[in-house]
Amino acid sequence: MFGLKWLVDRGVLSKERLEEYYSSYVAGIFRTVRFGTSEAHGRAEMMEFNFFSEQRAIMQDGPRYRIDYARMPGAIEQLTKELLEQEATGDRSRAEAWFKKYDQMPAALTKVLAAATDIPIDIDPIFSFEEPVE
Repeated sequence: MFGLKWLVDRGVLSKERLEEYYSSYVAGIFRTVRFGTSEAHGRAEMMEFNFFSEQRAIMQDGPRYRIDYARMPGAIEQLTKELLEQEATGDRSRAEAWFKKYDQMPAALTKVLAAATDIPIDIDPIFSFEEPVE
């Protein structure tokens, strides 16, 4: 997402679609954490969600969440900087502190996701033509 904003800033991608890109990204976070946080992808997405919430780039608004599009670029930049510094320095205690602070699912999010159990996690499309057998 940091690279995507870089492309927008240089006119390679449309600035008018930036909010759409952020919306899709955040929707992907919600989709992934619905599977849980016991494996690496879910845990990583949970930490992103919590960081963005702390930065107020994602905020709960009643039973839903909303994106503060003005805050999202700065939050993504801060997240990118933090994670790359952790990787570059190999600072284990810094990484462990990050995990401790951000990897738990908030009760409010648990409640919202529980209310969405009637929404499919994935779909299996049915095509109007026969799928080739290989």
